[in-house]
Amino acid sequence: MMKRWQAGLMALFMSITVLTGCGKQTEPSVQTSTKETERATEKQEAAETVTVTDMNGRSVEIPSPEKLTSVYYASPLGQLMIYSINPKKMAGIVSELRPEQKRFLPETEGMGVMGNFDGGKSINTEEVLASGAQVFISMGPMVLSEKSAQGADELQEKLNIPVLVVNGRFEARADAFRFLGTVFGEEDRCEMLAQYCEETLSEVEKGLAKIPDAERVSLYYAEGENGLATEPESSSHAAVFKFAGAKNVAAVELTPGPGRTPVTLEQILAWDPDVIFMGKGKGSPYAEITSNPDWSHIKAVKEGRVYEAPNLPFSWIDRPPSVQQYLGLRYVAQTLYPDYFNYDLKEETKRFFKLFFNVNLTDEEAAELLGGTAS
Repeated sequence: MMKRWQAGLMALFMSITVLTGCGKQTEPSVQTSTKETERATEKQEAAETVTVTDMNGRSVEIPSPEKLTSVYYASPLGQLMIYSINPKKMAGIVSELRPEQKRFLPETEGMGVMGNFDGGKSINTEEVLASGAQVFISMGPMVLSEKSAQGADELQEKLNIPVLVVNGRFEARADAFRFLGTVFGEEDRCEMLAQYCEETLSEVEKGLAKIPDAERVSLYYAEGENGLATEPESSSHAAVFKFAGAKNVAAVELTPGPGRTPVTLEQILAWDPDVIFMGKGKGSPYAEITSNPDWSHIKAVKEGRVYEAPNLPFSWIDRPPSVQQYLGLRYVAQTLYPDYFNYDLKEETKRFFKLFFNVNLTDEEAAELLGGTAS
């Protein structure tokens, strides 16, 4: 029989052996964990940048979505697109905003003005770079081409930061939102915005399909303080009217770039449009058109169908083109064809401002924006 002290010694020996064995077994596990950590670190470092193909077909290396914190853009269109996605990624604003605009774009408060390329203007490249902008967004309503790609390459070389070309044309903005969603890692947010654009186009298209051609409204888009400048149907500045089913009467050549082709009152009298539309705000020709007897013989004036489109925070129809043109499309379609469109424009305005600008409008604010046209 084994003595008690011998049994205890044997048990102690076996315990030490088991513990030592366990220690040997855990060593590979610790080594594996270290290797996994190293691989994860390497993967993280590799994801500092990603290569994307922009909407002009250019291959561009940019910070990964996790690392991309600041971008700039040289147009109000790009500015509003980025604001609607994530205003915290904005490096600055393209021009000084009026208090009534900031009321609906509160996140712009305190942002520096860095300029834009609209109308031959320029940006302050030193301020853009000093702001910490990591990517420059080139976005406008122009048709993308080899020329726009070349211009982006030249700007990229000058700025020494990546330049992404985004298609800003009215009919392409759903695709633009989805592209920017991948750039920012905001796919879900951008999908909602893209769907609103597509839903708007689809709804209006279906409504227009019910309207006989004989009932289509002829329209003159009045620009300039005297109303004697306009856009033909081919102009990107007249896109809302085209997609709203208006017959643009302006049989004139397109003025490249800023547009605003000059016309005479005699031409407008000969066209005799059913409706005259213009943007609201400073420089609007509304008073000139509705009070000057020289305009009084035009059908639109005689029948009281002269309209100023809402303009906050930016124009709902044009100048600058922006995401608000989709709300403007619903507004214009219903204004032109009230028998075929039955939007609750007040509720639609509240819905749009919440979705795109994260602003909760009251009924009174929505009606104020609509200028009394809410239904």
